[in-house]
Amino acid sequence: MQNILKTQQKQASKQNAQNDQNIQKTKKEQTENNALEEDIIELVELDEPDKDETHEYDVCLLLEGTYPFVAGGVSSWVHNLVLALPEISFTGVCILPTEKEKWEIKYDVPDNFQNLRIVYLHDYDIGDRTKHKKKSHRKNIKIMKKYHQKLFNGDFSDFEKILPMFQGNKKERFSPHDLVYGREAWDLLLEFYKAEVNSESFIDYFWTFRFIHLPVMKLLSAKLPLAKVYHTVSTGYAGLLGATAKCTYHKPLLLTEHGIYTKERKIEISQAEWIYVAGGERIRVETNLGFFQNLWVSFFESLGRLTYQKANEIYTLYEGNRQLEIEYGADPKKTFIIPNAINIERFQKFPREQRVPGDPFVVGFVGRVVPIKDVKTFIRACKVVSLHVPNVKFYIMGPRDEDPQYDRECVELVSMLSLDEDIIFTGRVNVQEYYPKLDLLVLTSISEAQPLVILEAACIGVPSVASEVGSCDELLLGRTEEDKALGPSGIITRVSDPDDTAQAIIKILKNDELRGQMNESAIKRVEKYYKESDLNDRYRNIYIKYMTAPTEITGVA
Repeated sequence: MQNILKTQQKQASKQNAQNDQNIQKTKKEQTENNALEEDIIELVELDEPDKDETHEYDVCLLLEGTYPFVAGGVSSWVHNLVLALPEISFTGVCILPTEKEKWEIKYDVPDNFQNLRIVYLHDYDIGDRTKHKKKSHRKNIKIMKKYHQKLFNGDFSDFEKILPMFQGNKKERFSPHDLVYGREAWDLLLEFYKAEVNSESFIDYFWTFRFIHLPVMKLLSAKLPLAKVYHTVSTGYAGLLGATAKCTYHKPLLLTEHGIYTKERKIEISQAEWIYVAGGERIRVETNLGFFQNLWVSFFESLGRLTYQKANEIYTLYEGNRQLEIEYGADPKKTFIIPNAINIERFQKFPREQRVPGDPFVVGFVGRVVPIKDVKTFIRACKVVSLHVPNVKFYIMGPRDEDPQYDRECVELVSMLSLDEDIIFTGRVNVQEYYPKLDLLVLTSISEAQPLVILEAACIGVPSVASEVGSCDELLLGRTEEDKALGPSGIITRVSDPDDTAQAIIKILKNDELRGQMNESAIKRVEKYYKESDLNDRYRNIYIKYMTAPTEITGVA
């Protein structure tokens, strides 16, 4: 999602005919060169015609910036779920920022994931102005006005009524050209500006208006694969696709949220440098946001409410998340908790290496090198640890290509702190082979839901130090009284606090008895409460119920 947000800045120029030709050429080259030539999966763009428009899959997964192109916790969850349900046929729609970036498939896609369609959110085909009948065009402008107003106040009571404006007869529907170049749309933009802003920069309002509405128009006009059930793995743009599918095809819509999308967008927007802030001041997270930051936050909040409203059922990983969903507009009766789980046997195939006295301690960080994982806090904590515990090696294990600038900043920070010999960036690795080498896992994210890495490490008894986000306290300290009686399997630290993180690491590394106790607690907890087979059975039952039941049925989780 961070890539999608950053792309807003890059799109502030007109696309000319040559660019369109280059894009088409790139599409052809990427399709020809893609590893999918081996018939692992059919890969087509969302706006291209389907080979068989009548074929209906069991489940259509709606994915935003994740599987199978971006490695990470959510992508791994999707991959494992599809793999565990071979009797169910899956198709998918993956939303990516732009085709101009290089996208490679990061997973060996299972055979039952039979079709993947891609929508490039910021590659706009403006085209020519639609030759409307005057009556239908005036009607569309009126609908556009209502749609814009309702988009930001969260009123989606007549969402179904606006879809024909984007999906109907070509001569009657509202085109991107109408939004960008039409005189009536320009007058409408001026009307919105005077009513909503007036004192802020018109140029910034102009571009913000475009960058909000053009992707929405693209998604609303998309023709989705046919499926018995639509399952979105976030709100946001993927949730908008889900709501569109629900209203267009009258099929059930399921939502699973790992992290709460709206909350994560608030964090990113408050830190985004491409959004204009009066006076040039950078604002603290989620407080005192500028006008345009608030506009983006309101937009994503509205997409969240729309998804919650249209979903038949909403699943999340722990109670804290469920309460946030309710706060952001979800109906409590539609919300259920299905925690993350782990294939314990898969990780226990690689037994933990016995530490020999005198060998260096090995501390690992597993995650993408991106701001929301707060890798810099981990690096700063490593410096403090190195001053108090001799002979420690630190591994940063995870993809480095999602945010190259942040990756460079992390590498520079390592050099600035003279940690080049102590910290190793491995890139993406098989973590199963690395966990046995670890004495301790560290997670410093500023936002998480129920991180799989803690469960993965726990399978072989590796304790964790984790920031106080998401369900980390449940994973390390226990959720119920019975769970808590197993004892702690790690330490919870304050968010973005290198010293607190370092002190927790030092405490565990210096205390062999404590480390041993946490080792035992980690294994007992994951084996008792987080078996993958339990999760797979729940989703299997949900899919089967909705594949055979009316759309209105709820409460089967």
